Amino acid sequence: MATYKVNVSLPEELVSEIDETAGELGLTRSGFIAEASARYVADVKNLTAEELRRRDIQRARATWRRIGAKLNEQDIQNMLDQLRRDRERELPEGRER
Repeated sequence: MATYKVNVSLPEELVSEIDETAGELGLTRSGFIAEASARYVADVKNLTAEELRRRDIQRARATWRRIGAKLNEQDIQNMLDQLRRDRERELPEGRER
């Protein structure tokens, strides 16, 4: 993996805290900042993915509400019965709900 040198400006107090914490962890300042940056990037990506999942779920719920509004009680009962049968087939052997 290629390594790049970058210049950043940080408040003196933050640099002191970084140096102290890095020393406690047995890391260099650069190693600490690299690891912290990588974790932050991963957190941001995870939050973005989580937000997308949340929106997809909301969109699916809205779609099912629209579909449900057009179904009669027997259609709904038939769908629920089918879901239950599908779940039973997917359960591990010997396990009951």
